[in-house]
Amino acid sequence: METREDRLLALTGLLGASLIAVVVIFILTWLTDVRRVPEPVASSSQDCPVQIVTRQDSSS
Repeated sequence: METREDRLLALTGLLGASLIAVVVIFILTWLTDVRRVPEPVASSSQDCPVQIVTRQDSSS
């Protein structure tokens, strides 16, 4: 009877430790994401460079 109780206690301990580990990893990930400074959004004028096209007037 004692071995069954020992197994149940060991299983409860493993499940509790797993739950604590998952919670700690989740909190650390969340805190890292919250503390990160958001990058500024690039405007559309910076996305595509402007090309200057010169035309030669052929009406001479």
